[in-house]
Amino acid sequence: MKFLHTSPMRALRHRWPRVKRVLPVLILLVVAGLLYYFGRSVDWPQVWASMRKIPPQTIGIAASLVVAGYLAYGCLDLLGKRYARHTLPAPKALGVAMVSYALNLNLGVLVGGLGARLRLYTRLGCRKSVATRVALFSALSNWIGYAWLAGALFAWGVVPVPAGWEIGAGMLRLLGVALLALGAAYVAACATSTRRSATWMGHHITLPGVGMAAAQCAVAALSWAIMGGIIYVLLQGKAAYPAVLGILLCTSFAAVITRVPGGLGTTEAIFVAALAPEIPATQVLGAALAYRALYALAPLCLALAAYPLIELRLGLRRRKTQAPPAGPARRLL
Repeated sequence: MKFLHTSPMRALRHRWPRVKRVLPVLILLVVAGLLYYFGRSVDWPQVWASMRKIPPQTIGIAASLVVAGYLAYGCLDLLGKRYARHTLPAPKALGVAMVSYALNLNLGVLVGGLGARLRLYTRLGCRKSVATRVALFSALSNWIGYAWLAGALFAWGVVPVPAGWEIGAGMLRLLGVALLALGAAYVAACATSTRRSATWMGHHITLPGVGMAAAQCAVAALSWAIMGGIIYVLLQGKAAYPAVLGILLCTSFAAVITRVPGGLGTTEAIFVAALAPEIPATQVLGAALAYRALYALAPLCLALAAYPLIELRLGLRRRKTQAPPAGPARRLL
């Protein structure tokens, strides 16, 4: 009986690496099927018309906010530079953060948030352990800032909850209070903890000081706030900014649960469900798709163009430094 119990588990552990490679593809296929199923009832020509009606100056303002949002997120790596005390120049650290962020939004955290960031940092001369500390610091900062901002908005009760959803307004307020408590607990730990370091999964982790913790929260919250500002601008003021930002934070949390890169389909569906009673669904979907194009897809195209150029430049530089010095030419006999 013990053999019958352990054999399937052993087989699952043996096949797990293969399953992990196939699972994201299966999830994307399911999401694509759902989008096709629900998308048949959408008046797509009207959605396209709504997108085309967004004024060019509005697109320009949103694009400027996209640049500001990426710079704000990149500043988390500048704080990480100070935290990890590495010597990589600030412009290069900022560039690594922005390229990896664009890949992270579209291809997932393993490719962008960790894979590309670790690869570029190590190629630029940082030790892998230092690059890992920066990546973890940036990810933690991002979600601590999320906890403060989402906690405040959820507890405030400004996020519209669609009728029929299992999570009601009261539950969302309780979640907000819990998130605020989580953010406050982190800052309190950085300010008062006597044990400042620990080892987790082979990595040495040190609590930052209270000043650094406050900077983490502020910069990350600013990054999220700018994201909300982009879609608020694209909606052209038809919904209140706190409500738009709160909905966006809900979509980000849902994207983490579903593990779909970039929240593909999830973001659009939640925005339509939350705002469509007050705003025509085609206008909401048009603004959400414009947001995805500006904040995710356009930076992805730039990142996919920049990444191989960075790799090529670093490869050429390494070859030059490793090339043996040219000796005297041999005399041909």
